[in-house]
Amino acid sequence: MIIVLPFNLLGQTDSILVKGILKAPKDEPIVNVVISFIDYSGKQHSYVAKPEVDRFEIKVPKQELVVDATVRAIGTDRTKIMQQRPLNIFIQHSNIFIKGTSDELQLAFVKGGEENNLYNKLRKSYRRATQEMAYIYADLLKNPNQTDSPVWTERNKRMVKLRDQERIAQKEFIAKNPKSFVSLFLLHRMKNLYTSDDYAQAFSDLQLPDFEGTKKYLEIKAIVANDLVTAKGMQAINFERTTADGKPFTLNDLRGRVFLLDFWGSWCAPCKASMPHLKELREKYKEKGFEIVGVAQEFGKTEVISKTTWLKSIDELGIHWINVLNNENSAKLDIVKSYNVTGFPTKILIDAEGKVILRVVASATDDIDIALKKIYGY
Repeated sequence: MIIVLPFNLLGQTDSILVKGILKAPKDEPIVNVVISFIDYSGKQHSYVAKPEVDRFEIKVPKQELVVDATVRAIGTDRTKIMQQRPLNIFIQHSNIFIKGTSDELQLAFVKGGEENNLYNKLRKSYRRATQEMAYIYADLLKNPNQTDSPVWTERNKRMVKLRDQERIAQKEFIAKNPKSFVSLFLLHRMKNLYTSDDYAQAFSDLQLPDFEGTKKYLEIKAIVANDLVTAKGMQAINFERTTADGKPFTLNDLRGRVFLLDFWGSWCAPCKASMPHLKELREKYKEKGFEIVGVAQEFGKTEVISKTTWLKSIDELGIHWINVLNNENSAKLDIVKSYNVTGFPTKILIDAEGKVILRVVASATDDIDIALKKIYGY
């Protein structure tokens, strides 16, 4: 006993216990609870427990620095695994307690360690929004053909408002908690919810010296550096192309007018989904001189094929503003590379002097609308 006891104690101090109560619907019992994470050496960890009377316990190794992990409740119908939003927890030195339900796992109560306690409080602040979005999404999965109905149009508008509640709360958390790993975790997955300049500022405000060599930190740092080419106030890079209707065009032709560069492609569903709103903006401000310049990147086997696909998409989408094809003469100047575009759609708003106002990836924010309202007064 004198020899064995120290080794037993050593084993206990090297791990933490994640335990909890997860209830499940009677027709979909939990088969396994799985905790997964990648440590700072890049090693993948996965730990599994079979619950007994809704209760589970899993031992996981302690971590020198906090790491984020996902918790999933796996039932007999494995097709539902990808539909379920996992629960995020944070692992370091403290034991963790979880209480919730398998069908609303992302809403579960979590306690244990400063980061989990902070994140639990944050999630609680927008719990109702998360819950309502889950209900709407579940209904969509059951009735996928309803997306064109007036009812679904209203539900989609509601989803946008609910997502905004989450987004605003998360941004406020990041601003108020610059020393929390949760802020780094959130910022890492929220690139599309900031303008490039606001993202860079939020990153600059973080005070996490222990994490500066970690993958998440370095990836954000690289994103910020990549977008410096279009930092606010930078002169937009001029380029020449032939428009979709066969006219010569240079970006400098638009001096004196506010315009939006929209990097898109016919293959890009989010790009096409953003087009109706771009039409609304152009219609709203066209009398003030506002213009849109679509820069398409196509992936046809030849430039001819790419051009054919591009022109067809313009007609199908009804986006008859200035459109140019990056594939054309890209050996001389690749517009996508010049602007360091790595995600589609990327939208860059440029002022009448040809200087960048803001840059956003995807269309998950209303920053462009706000900027145009400020410029034009309505």
